Amino acid sequence: MFRSVLLPIDLSHESSWRFALPEALACVRASSGRLTVITVVRDINAMLEGLYLSFQLEGAVAEARQRLAALVRGQDCEGLDISNEVRFGSIGAEILAAAEACQADLIVMQSHRPEMRDYLIGPNAAFVAQHARCSVLVLRQPANPAR
Repeated sequence: MFRSVLLPIDLSHESSWRFALPEALACVRASSGRLTVITVVRDINAMLEGLYLSFQLEGAVAEARQRLAALVRGQDCEGLDISNEVRFGSIGAEILAAAEACQADLIVMQSHRPEMRDYLIGPNAAFVAQHARCSVLVLRQPANPAR
């Protein structure tokens, strides 16, 4: 079983967590482990949005922190050991750094590039799967979730 599970999500894409968050919670429940949910404020997005000053970056990170906390609070996670973290930088590199920091046994990610879902996993999921020092579970949402 897994003692420490890391779930990276993209707050701007529900498809990055809609299926993966319940799966990560199930892993944590089964093993009485700990879940760390992270989101990464991309450095390139900050530059494109004109967030150059430190107080602007702090504001973007604070907003992401609030949104992440609200998302996790909205889940059925009573009695589970869950922490939230917001990072700033390159998505793949920050996911790997977070996995090292929380000593993750498992990284759970959802691939969310629907236009290529039959052929490739997303570039961040592929990078993490290739470079992680722990197991990586890359999930795809079932084609027909009702079944």
